[in-house]
This record gives sequence, C-alpha cells and structure tokens, in this order.
Amino acid sequence: MPYSEATRNKTTEVQILVVDGARFSSAIIAKILGDEGFNDVRYTNSPFQALRSLEKRPADVLIADWNMPSMNGLELTRRVRAIEPSTRHHTHIVLLTGNEESANLQEALRAGVDDFIGKDQLRAQLPSRILSARRLASRQNALLTENSSLKKQLNDLRATDVIDPITGLGNLKFTTTRIADLTKEVEARGGAACLLLIGISNLKVIRDQYDDETLDELITGFAAKLRNLVRPLDIVTRPDTGILAVTMRQPSLDNCTSHSFKRVFDNLYMHSFKTSQGYIPVVVGVSICAADETTGLPDATSYLRAAYDALTRSYETGIITVSKYNLEQANQHLALWA
Repeated sequence: MPYSEATRNKTTEVQILVVDGARFSSAIIAKILGDEGFNDVRYTNSPFQALRSLEKRPADVLIADWNMPSMNGLELTRRVRAIEPSTRHHTHIVLLTGNEESANLQEALRAGVDDFIGKDQLRAQLPSRILSARRLASRQNALLTENSSLKKQLNDLRATDVIDPITGLGNLKFTTTRIADLTKEVEARGGAACLLLIGISNLKVIRDQYDDETLDELITGFAAKLRNLVRPLDIVTRPDTGILAVTMRQPSLDNCTSHSFKRVFDNLYMHSFKTSQGYIPVVVGVSICAADETTGLPDATSYLRAAYDALTRSYETGIITVSKYNLEQANQHLALWA
C-alpha cells in the first residue's frame, strides 16, 4: 500500500547510503526508494568508497549487502562504528541478508548492525524499515548532540568553577583570587597579608592504605576542624588535595608568627579524624608567609609558591615555618619554578 503525500515529504529528509556490488539488487533498491520519495540517496559498489563518503558527509541510514567481495557487511559495520566518534554522527546500519547469513545474526549484532532485511523481502519491508531507521537515527543523533552540549557546559563550568566539591571550600583558583584581593586590601588599608598553609605530611601513607572515599571523609573532617580553629572572617580554602590555606589581614607582620598560630598546629598535629574505616591520625606541617608594603606585596602565584616551599620545610622539621616575603625571595622562587 503506497504511503501518503505527508509521509513522502518526510522521507526526503533521510540521508541514505547504499553499498551493493550487485547491479540488479541496487536497481531494485533505487526503484523502491525513488517511488517512496527518498531523494537524498547515494550509491556505491565499493565499501571503501562508502567509508570515504561517510567521512565527508555522514548518512542517517546505511544499506549494505552482507556479502561483498572486497569487504563483507560485518567488517564495513565495524569500520563505520570506528569513525563515528570523529564524525559525531550515528548511522543506522541495515544489512541485506540471504538464507546463508541467518545463523550469524548474533555476530552481526555484536559488530554493531542495527537491522536486517532479507533480499526476497525488499519490496515489502524496505520503506517501513527506512522510516523506522530514520526515527531511531534521529533520536540517537539528538542524544549525541545533547551529550556534546553537556560536555561543553561541563568544561565551561570547570573553567570557571571555584568550589572544591569535597569540602565546599574554595579551590586553587579561588585561593589565588583571594590572595590577590588580600594584597589589594593591605595596599588600601595597611597591615600585613598573612597566608597560612596547613598540609598533611603523611598523606602518601594514608593514600596507600585507604580508598579515595575514605580520604575524602578525612579531608572533610580536617577542613571542618580547621574552620573551627580560625577566626570567622579568616578565609579557609583547599588549594591542593592534602593542603588547606587560610588567608587573613593582620595588623602587622608581628602578628604573623609561629606563636600566633601555635593553637592551630597543636590541635591538628597527630589528631585522629573519624571515617567509615575508623580513626585516622594525621601529621601536619604549617607554614606562614607574610608580607606588607615594606617587604613588597607579591602577586598571588608567587606568594603561594613561597608558602608551598615553606610548608616543605615544615614537613622536614616538624615545626611551624615562618617566611617574610621579599623581592629577592620572589626572584629566587621564579627561577626555581620556571
């Protein structure tokens, strides 16, 4: 029974590629598709030419003979599926089968074939199968487009995101922005810019013994404990996996000493944090990096690098390391990190 005019108009939207080495069956397919209003149809008798054609312009539906001399339909299907990630387009693949291929249908499905039509059933089944294939391919490609859009949005969010998802604190990007804001505040209002880093020196040992979920629980408890130890207006962030930072403006450099933060060190050093795997003790290092207008106020990245270097010394010595920033020190760090 012929299709309605409305259905015929819809069929013109389908991009079809036919790969068939037999002129007789190709002629039958061409007649059927033409009668039903499928106008965007490409024909080739070479599987290799079909692959080149798909790379240049993807098709919604690929109709191919199972048995072809240079490459069978299964191998063609595998190669089509291999190029789809680069073309970002899904092609609905229909293989034309004879009785001899019926035992291998499972193998074909594993190769990525979507549908089969017996060569003796072309006139009866091809038009309806093409319309069904069009709907499925359209839906699949819509999902691919949506997925690509979501990936782009996720990448955009990652580029602008400033929150650490584990602790809810600011991440490295937020930390550097906060340091820049702090130095501007000191320039305008005076005082000293103080950067405190608290790191878990036995982090590697903990990682070797526990999974990522347990480590996340530990870091969350570690962050909560530190927030309770500092002043409400001091900003706590997480610039690295096992390192927390506290940025604050102090009245002067005299307020940025080891004695000023001894309580923080004492309350965290060898403190055990509760996790689902039991209590895990942490060994911490603490560094203090301070600057004012007399020492010179550094850019955020250089300031953070200096604090990291001081934290390494704290790990080695087991005491709070205090470093007053200066221009000569800045040049040394730039040379070391270049």
